[in-house]
Amino acid sequence: MPSRRAFLSTAGTSVSLALAGCLNSPQRVEGYVQFKLIDGLIEESGQTTEIPIINVDASYENGTPPDLVYLNEEWADRFPIPRMPTVSDSLHRTLTEQFDSVRYVVGTTSPEWAEDDESVGSFNVSTTRENFNRVQVHSKVTASSDGTYLTIHSVDGLWNFDSNE
Repeated sequence: MPSRRAFLSTAGTSVSLALAGCLNSPQRVEGYVQFKLIDGLIEESGQTTEIPIINVDASYENGTPPDLVYLNEEWADRFPIPRMPTVSDSLHRTLTEQFDSVRYVVGTTSPEWAEDDESVGSFNVSTTRENFNRVQVHSKVTASSDGTYLTIHSVDGLWNFDSNE
């Protein structure tokens, strides 16, 4: 049986808009940021092509920095601290000039979103650039999601992974 880390990493990186957990949870819950990613989207002939820009995933150990899963070589010099990505106004303009649209995704996990016999549930959905910049992987947050969009209500320090084993 795969570990929680392996499962969440696979679920978070294989399908950027996949949902794990509830289908709709507008109530505010405490949880943690499990990953952040940015995709550039190109629309051609009715098809959307996703170009991965950056993907950072939780390490699930207190004191261990997040894992840099992927950093597109073309954009590497635009992220001074790749394990803690933020997007400046100028980088956002450059991204929106190059792509038809840009998707900012923050994967957030909470015990309050768990279903059935699971210990946690997650929403791995789009958010605003502002929400993307407010949080980093491992951040403890208060968040809500309608299943397609994530709202960060507050950032409350770092999540203690030892308490969730």
